[in-house]
Amino acid sequence: MIPPAIAKALRLPALDDAAFQPTQWASAAEKAAFGNGLLRFLGEDCPREKFKKPFYRRLSQCFGMIAHYDITGFYSEYFETTADKIRFLENLVAWPCWGDPTYTFSDLERAVIARLAASGLREWLIRQSKSETETRERDMLARLKAKYEPRQDAFVEPANEKTCFLPVAQTSLPPAASRQASLFDLLS
Repeated sequence: MIPPAIAKALRLPALDDAAFQPTQWASAAEKAAFGNGLLRFLGEDCPREKFKKPFYRRLSQCFGMIAHYDITGFYSEYFETTADKIRFLENLVAWPCWGDPTYTFSDLERAVIARLAASGLREWLIRQSKSETETRERDMLARLKAKYEPRQDAFVEPANEKTCFLPVAQTSLPPAASRQASLFDLLS
């Protein structure tokens, strides 16, 4: 769960449509609504039920994202694990925001990137990821120790050595040369 302070820093103040230029296909209000929706989605820790098709379509057209095969593929690529979310944010922040704002969402992309950088979300997710990795590795270590290291109280030393070790019967093996010779005899 995203800390409330980071969620608030992402959402507030809401992006104002006056800060954006309309395009031929989208108004300034639509740009602001998408940006506010994206920031709210990230601030709520990317819930699957809020990843709807119209939101997916617009997001797949911004920040240099690709559509993947479908909405499910896109969500599973970027939002299922903490590492996925970090990669998503790094892709967003690295995007150079190409294009003229009268034809693209580049002005909105710049505003979202600035808000993300100021919120500290990426840094928090990195700390969260390190904590998850440590927990997972410590659990694995405990399982491996239980499997491969004997418990100290489980081993009891024998009281009498003579009763614990049985003598091994001495058998004599035929010399290697005689065994090999018998094999050649079978072939002739």
